[in-house]
Amino acid sequence: MRNAPAVWSVVLGVLATAAVPAAVWYADRSPRVELIWAGVAVPAALVLGLAALGAARAGRRRAEPTVRREGAATARIGRLLAVIGLLLAGTGAISLVVYGILTYRGRT
Repeated sequence: MRNAPAVWSVVLGVLATAAVPAAVWYADRSPRVELIWAGVAVPAALVLGLAALGAARAGRRRAEPTVRREGAATARIGRLLAVIGLLLAGTGAISLVVYGILTYRGRT
């Protein structure tokens, strides 16, 4: 029997972790997109990270009553990836706030 929430937590955690770096990479490589527009990935990483945390919690809960604790390690990996994704989203949010403050101060 598979622990589906634990597997989903890993999938969502990978997406959350990759969202901001992938957006920055795309903005850096594309001549049409400025780097500031990579900030669009910050809310996506936040939502994906929170969803991965919820799925990891459900996966851990599903693994507890079983003898072999099937899926507990997968849920732990999903939680780790979710936390990394949330940290990257927080870093992106801080950088957007600093950019906004510097842009505002530069105009006055």
